[in-house]
Amino acid sequence: MTQKFIVDAMLGKLARWLRILGYDTLYYKDAEDWRIVKRAEEDKRIVVTRDRGLCNRARKRGVECFLVVPDTEVERTLAELAVKYGLYLDVNPEASRCTECNGILEKRDKNLWRCTRCGKEYWKGRHWDTITEVLIKAQALMESYGTAGNSRVRSGKGKVAGEDSSERHKEETET
Repeated sequence: MTQKFIVDAMLGKLARWLRILGYDTLYYKDAEDWRIVKRAEEDKRIVVTRDRGLCNRARKRGVECFLVVPDTEVERTLAELAVKYGLYLDVNPEASRCTECNGILEKRDKNLWRCTRCGKEYWKGRHWDTITEVLIKAQALMESYGTAGNSRVRSGKGKVAGEDSSERHKEETET
C-alpha cells in the first residue's frame, strides 16, 4: 500500500476503515492543526478531514488534503478516496493494519492475526460479513462514479475515469 494518510479527530471511524484496508493511517484525537500539517509534510501523508480551515492550511504548505463532506457515510467517503487516490477497496488480512494503533499484523494461525505493536488479536468472525457489506456498497458507489473494478481505468480520451466525481467532490467542498 503506497498511500499514507493522517486523519483528524472528526474521522476516527474512517481511520479504522483505512487501516482495515491496509493503508498506513495516523489518527489524532486532539492534535493541533499545525502538528497534523507538519507530520503530513514530514511523512508525505494525505490529510483527511472535515475541517475546512485545516485543509486550507495544509494546501498552503503544499500538503495534499481530502476534505470530507459533513454527514457523508463511510462507504461514500471510501469510494471517493478510492477514485481520487486509486485505493483498493478489498480486505487482505495479510496487509491490514491494527485498527487501534496502526501496527503491522502478523499471521498466527489460519484465521488469526496479532498486532506486532499492541498485541490486539484479529480473526475472521461474524464481523467479517459487515466488513464485506460495507466494502461492497463502497465499490458500487465507486463504480457509479465512472470507474471499473478497484483500479483507476483510462478512458479512450486519455482521461482517468472517475475524475468527474473528483471534480464533483471538489465543487461540493468549495461551496
